[in-house]
Amino acid sequence: MKIVDEKEAWIHTHFFVDSALVTLQEQKLISMRVEPELRQMGIQYGLRYEKPANPEQSLIVLECIPFENTREVIKTLINETIKEFPSRSPNPPRNVVTNIAVEGPEAAQP
Repeated sequence: MKIVDEKEAWIHTHFFVDSALVTLQEQKLISMRVEPELRQMGIQYGLRYEKPANPEQSLIVLECIPFENTREVIKTLINETIKEFPSRSPNPPRNVVTNIAVEGPEAAQP
């Protein structure tokens, strides 16, 4: 897994990752690794995890907008933390069978 995009939104920084799902266990590992480093940098805000409109991505939200150089350090730290996590694609579409027609002598009987 890796960060594929980042955006500032109102008072938050959004890091989009290339996975349809970040599991609860992965969320805890990310928070345990990143949030102490945030405190070391003087950032008292934490992370939260969301599902954006794009079903192929997940969102890690930093609840502040740090200076650019600090944001790059945080982005690098998150990327190092998630690099071994698998990227998950959204559920593949299921095959659906429709319009089944039965032919033969059995079909004529009530």
